Amino acid sequence: MHEGEWLERYLTEEEVLRLEGVTVSVSAGRTLGMVTLLAGWRAHVLRIERELELPDSDRTVWGMYDLIAAYSLRSFIAHGVEISRSNSLDGFLRALDGVDAVLRSYTETDESMAVRRIDGGGRPGGEWWWDLVPRTGPIRREAEQSKPKK
Repeated sequence: MHEGEWLERYLTEEEVLRLEGVTVSVSAGRTLGMVTLLAGWRAHVLRIERELELPDSDRTVWGMYDLIAAYSLRSFIAHGVEISRSNSLDGFLRALDGVDAVLRSYTETDESMAVRRIDGGGRPGGEWWWDLVPRTGPIRREAEQSKPKK
């Protein structure tokens, strides 16, 4: 489904414009709007899902740092939701819940804490996505290889 078609299921044009005006700092001197962040989160989640069956030898496949980039996008969205007026986010939150559900469909708890360890950031405990890793695929295999040696 085309990005615009997907968004139209949840947000009116007016809501898109208003929410894109809610910006989140993503690095020094760079901000992104909430709709851009949501679209990026969705694109990352869908690409990781598409790559679950690809071999590690495929040089185009994403790895742990790409998963961390995706989770960073989700954290930026969480911050944006905090600074937005909650009564104006119904469609946005439904869209976000849908993307989160896709992520949950192919991930499980990261028992080894590989994602948090590789990220190295002090992420809030309430950001549940940082505790997930794909059940299969190249990212999962990379996570398993990154476990500390005993």
